[in-house]
Amino acid sequence: MRFLFTLCMLVMTALVAQAQKDPVLFSEGNQLYRQQQYREAAARYQQLIDSGYQVADLYFNAGNAYLKSNQVGMAVYSFEKALHLKPGDAAVEQNLYLANQRVSNNTEALPLLFFERWWLQWQQLHSARGWAIGSIVWCWLLCAGIIAYFFMPGMRRSYLRWGLYVVAVLFTGYFSMAVWMQNKAYHNSTAIVMQRGVKVKAAPDEGSKDLFEVSEGIKVEVLDGTKDFSKVQLADGKTGWMPVGSLKRL
Repeated sequence: MRFLFTLCMLVMTALVAQAQKDPVLFSEGNQLYRQQQYREAAARYQQLIDSGYQVADLYFNAGNAYLKSNQVGMAVYSFEKALHLKPGDAAVEQNLYLANQRVSNNTEALPLLFFERWWLQWQQLHSARGWAIGSIVWCWLLCAGIIAYFFMPGMRRSYLRWGLYVVAVLFTGYFSMAVWMQNKAYHNSTAIVMQRGVKVKAAPDEGSKDLFEVSEGIKVEVLDGTKDFSKVQLADGKTGWMPVGSLKRL
């Protein structure tokens, strides 16, 4: 028992020390940014991110610091992560657009079909957390409606029945989207190129033919991979193989 108590106290002390350290790192990053020491500010923000903080505002600040220090790949990556955590945020979208303007020879995406646009807009309606919270709310409303339907006979059951159908559909939709977004977050096939002038190969071999060159900051879709190479597809449909180390998955 004494050992367990000592162990718990050590864990709690470590957690308190970490909690006190984290605001200091964030404040240091903000101070360095105001002093125009952008590379050092980005390092402070990244230290917080690497310690497990997944917050849109933190990624947004990191993206600004990376952009100011001309680290375009990390800037695009950070703004993309911020937008994933905070869909539809105007400031993040604007700064992501500015970062993409700094990407040389950026590819134009193929036009989306109407149902693809609708599906993308539907996904961006909430973050993964928002879909999960919504599904919980609709679940509670559905349970309350079922209780009212069976145990409050004085209510108008026909109206209540239709209300239950609507709530059940909304709950199913929100729950499905929460699962989809969570799965997408952990199995994201999108990546950002982190190196300048990467040669895209015809095969997963360093000696194979060069197909084209991509710039730092370009977003690609990872289709397949080996230990050392990833098969990627650009927004314009071109495909090829790139070294694994030149990419950073979102």
